[in-house]
Amino acid sequence: MSICSKLAVLILLFTVLVSCKAESPKTSSSDNSSSTSTDSGTGTTSYVGKWVKSSDNSMAMDWKSNSFIYGCIVGTYTYARHGSYSSSNSRLTWWHGNYSTVSSSGSNILLGSSTYNPAVLTAACNPFWTYHTSENTQYTNAARSIGSWKFTYTLVSTWNDYPTMSDISTQRASDYNYYTYGTDKYDKLVTGKYGTSSGLWDILNEGSNIDEYYVFKINSSNSGIDSGKYYQYNKSTSTWSIGFAMTASKNYGNPKSFRAINNISVDEIMKKKGQEMVQAESMRSNSRLTNKDLKAFNRYKKLLQILNSSDKEPLRKYLRSFRNN
Repeated sequence: MSICSKLAVLILLFTVLVSCKAESPKTSSSDNSSSTSTDSGTGTTSYVGKWVKSSDNSMAMDWKSNSFIYGCIVGTYTYARHGSYSSSNSRLTWWHGNYSTVSSSGSNILLGSSTYNPAVLTAACNPFWTYHTSENTQYTNAARSIGSWKFTYTLVSTWNDYPTMSDISTQRASDYNYYTYGTDKYDKLVTGKYGTSSGLWDILNEGSNIDEYYVFKINSSNSGIDSGKYYQYNKSTSTWSIGFAMTASKNYGNPKSFRAINNISVDEIMKKKGQEMVQAESMRSNSRLTNKDLKAFNRYKKLLQILNSSDKEPLRKYLRSFRNN
């Protein structure tokens, strides 16, 4: 074949090659990679793999299976949650009831409107409570408080408060129990813990002038409480209230479906609660603090130190980022 003929063949081959669009290789998920893939037999999309939020690489997910999805934010400590996915409604539902819709976008996934990219996760985002095959008592104590709570108590009026506990922190107290975190219905950060010596769960909701403190014993079915007390700490007067009887139920599904949010500002509400606390205590025949009240106050002070040492704004953003409802 002449040189001219060879050149003509090469030119023709090059033209064919550049006119074809290369298809990206589809890799299966492994410990260090993630991808979305469609099962041709079922038509469902698999999201199993490791993912990091494109706008904030401190937020990640380890999607081990549709029944075990692990979300986390890594900072000074790791804060983590469990979830599961249903292909029937394309929802990732977290263990406290909030959910996010999931869809694919090329090699990425969308959690609501947030994009998550394939990632290699460090050990900091490993499920820290599954290292041992034996039952982790401290994890169980923390997990029992996870959920959207409705606390009801009466001062002068009857009040309903709605803290949602959603995440467990790697930070532990001196009794080795984990601290838990969540938000109230106004998206303020709340924290809690189980106490081995007291046998009680505590949740703290810090306010600008009044802190609210919930002390309770969870029932055996984890659906509510056997007993509970509601406390206030007034920062203006530096006073700790006596405890008022409290009932509670734990709710799942859409948290907004069972909580009423009015147009009164949180500051106005807390001002009214503070005024009612003063009035309610004055109506008590004995308003002296009991030994249980004083012990609750000591636990409150410790929990307040933990909350104030937290990275509040990044943590609050993380808690909001994993939900559509």
